[in-house]
Amino acid sequence: MSTKGALVKHEARTAIKKHAKKAIKHAAKKTAKKSAPKKGAPKKAAKQAAERLTGVGVVYATDYGLMTAFHHMQRASVVISLMEKGTGEDLVDLLERGVKLYRKATEGEEGNKFVLRAIGVLRAAEHLSLAGLYSARQKHKQKVASPSPEWLEKFIAEADRRLEKIEHAERGKGTDLFPVTVELLRQAEDSDHDAQLAYELAMAADALCFALENGL
Repeated sequence: MSTKGALVKHEARTAIKKHAKKAIKHAAKKTAKKSAPKKGAPKKAAKQAAERLTGVGVVYATDYGLMTAFHHMQRASVVISLMEKGTGEDLVDLLERGVKLYRKATEGEEGNKFVLRAIGVLRAAEHLSLAGLYSARQKHKQKVASPSPEWLEKFIAEADRRLEKIEHAERGKGTDLFPVTVELLRQAEDSDHDAQLAYELAMAADALCFALENGL
């Protein structure tokens, strides 16, 4: 091979090496750029994760609370409407109190404060209306054994402890509901009740306790 031919080959190899190095650097930069987190990426990822879980945009606590209160209100209203005329006046009053709290929760900046109280009162109205309807429909009971009352006993004991903690707490318009809550728990403990009625009374007491814990 001539000296000239050898020189051309050497230059060609050098050029190929240079181009290869450039190509590797370019590829590395491109990969790093792609893998580097963009500004605001964590927030975007969190939002996308929430949307994947809910199927919609992020549902805020107040919106979810209002939705929950609204459904308790509608169910309580429907069940109360099935009761015989001249019965359930106390339930209607409790429902109206819950509706007022719900309206306050939808207005102004203090919605968060009222929405939890509304949930408690309206959930109590729902369970009490079911208890009233259930006790009036004894002849339609199924002949099956109820589950062990152990869980309900623990539930009532826990509600008792919660009531003790808030017994002397400062309250707003829910002062009269504290003794009602205590009485509902005592009725739920009554051995003469069947399991379902006891459950509805205990759930109603739990709901009122929740409203009282949140400043009612």
